[in-house]
Amino acid sequence: MSGYNNTQGYGAQHPSHGSKDSFYPLEDQHHGDFQDVDVGGYQGSNSYPMNQTSQQRRQEERRRHAEAATAAAAAAGQGSSPWLDKQQKKTGRWKTVIGVLAALILIAIAGVLAWYFAVHKKNETSNNKSQTGKGGEGPTGPTGVYNISVQAVVTPNGTVIPNTNYPLKRVFYGMAYVPLNAQLPNCYNTQESVNRELKLLVQTTKRVRLYGTDCKVLEYTLNAIQTLKLDLKVVVGIWIDSTNTTYARQREDFFQVAAKYGWGDIIGVSVGNEVLFDAYQTQDVLIAAIKEVKARMVSLGQASIPVFTSDLERDNKPPLTNNEDKAGVNLHPFFSGVPVEGAAAWFWKYLEQQVKPAVNKENVVPIDVWITEVGWPTFPAHAATNSSVPSIPNLQTFLDTWLCEANAKKLPYYYFEFFDAPWKIWPGSAVEGFWGLLTIDMKLKVKLPDCLSD
Repeated sequence: MSGYNNTQGYGAQHPSHGSKDSFYPLEDQHHGDFQDVDVGGYQGSNSYPMNQTSQQRRQEERRRHAEAATAAAAAAGQGSSPWLDKQQKKTGRWKTVIGVLAALILIAIAGVLAWYFAVHKKNETSNNKSQTGKGGEGPTGPTGVYNISVQAVVTPNGTVIPNTNYPLKRVFYGMAYVPLNAQLPNCYNTQESVNRELKLLVQTTKRVRLYGTDCKVLEYTLNAIQTLKLDLKVVVGIWIDSTNTTYARQREDFFQVAAKYGWGDIIGVSVGNEVLFDAYQTQDVLIAAIKEVKARMVSLGQASIPVFTSDLERDNKPPLTNNEDKAGVNLHPFFSGVPVEGAAAWFWKYLEQQVKPAVNKENVVPIDVWITEVGWPTFPAHAATNSSVPSIPNLQTFLDTWLCEANAKKLPYYYFEFFDAPWKIWPGSAVEGFWGLLTIDMKLKVKLPDCLSD
């Protein structure tokens, strides 16, 4: 699963594992060691600035689609009056009547909304007092229970899951995280928004995995950890795409931020994510980038911090793994096509029989495997991979059958991902936006098992 892209924004499309359908042909043009890749532009009725890349145009179309879908969903949620629609089609003498009726309806709606929010606020305050014991002050601290204060989770298709006041628990080894609205070129994320998100995230894990440095994601994260004194360590991400500029910019960002905030909160560096799967660069180019980052870290006295890349299991083998400190494997049972009841069993069998032997084949010194992505989507059901079906109940089943065993086996893993990412939604790929443990408005979707992670 792609978590970040400097031109597409965090959360690029992730095709089915093992598929080559989404690979883009490499052009003959080169910039240094990196190869420029033309992924083709979106040919639609909308116009785009001439200086946008093809990937930027695709992301712009995704953004417009998501905004249109959000607006349509909001309109559907409010509910339109068939009677009023009919009246609005009439002309002449009815217009004045309709105007008066519309005004009365708006006044009625305003009254209902005022009543709703008054009752909701009262209930929310009551829930906060009963659950936090601090008069609704909110989080009880990094190791405390956070009251999410919701009466129900509404799924994207309108299904209401009642009684979901589930507490967050520190039951995950690590969590993949992309701040909300942290997409170039606008970067609407702020230090305050990252602070709010990490106050929640730290209640689920002690480790967070980032995908890139753009939009000050790394700086905001380290600043939040140190300012708020969060018990959280970071796996840094340096994004690699089809151009040299992104890698070069983020590489320098990384070293500058590390010089400013120190190395104490950094526990790993992932140079690229699914670079080989997405055919952004060749294996030789990727290895050169890994070796470059590692050499600079060694020169700065940080040889003990592992440097690696994250990709699918099929690409985690020599010669790539001969040049990594760890093998970062994105391993999603959802793409195996098995029913969720068998997903955990599939994961362990595939990890032991396929992934680990491939990683250390011909390695003089064996290296450890870090599962850098694992998760289960919750919507839409029609985006199933054979018998693997996205749904909230299936996410619950996956966590109930996989999570505690992973913790008992002390598997290093980073759950994908903390909350839903609607900016990934685009025609033909709605499932990409709904891998979150939380909804986009930070409501926990499922009940977390009771098996605390080390």
